[in-house]
Amino acid sequence: MSIHIQLETGEAYEPGSEVRGRVSWQSLGRPPNSVPISLLWHTEGKGTEDVEIIEQERLETPAATGDHAFAFRLPDFPWSFSGTLISLVWAIEASLDPGGEVSRVNIVCAPGAEEVRL
Repeated sequence: MSIHIQLETGEAYEPGSEVRGRVSWQSLGRPPNSVPISLLWHTEGKGTEDVEIIEQERLETPAATGDHAFAFRLPDFPWSFSGTLISLVWAIEASLDPGGEVSRVNIVCAPGAEEVRL
């Protein structure tokens, strides 16, 4: 089993921009039940990790091998930032269910399409 995300529009964005790309997968044998594709942010660093899925598209009963185009609109907040103790990271994530194969591509969502440094 394998899954891959390819972004069409780069990896750094202004808030409100559209993130477009394709997800491709290959499942040997039985096809997956679904392929969820998510726009999310998560924190990294000290303390408990927070995760919030902003938008999700779920492909139900896909073929064993396939690809799918996606597009998500980034919200105005929160912005990507990197600090001494914690960072907020935006990502596009796709997985095969069941199977547990996951692909994640980190992106930046901030004014000027540059991560805020604290």
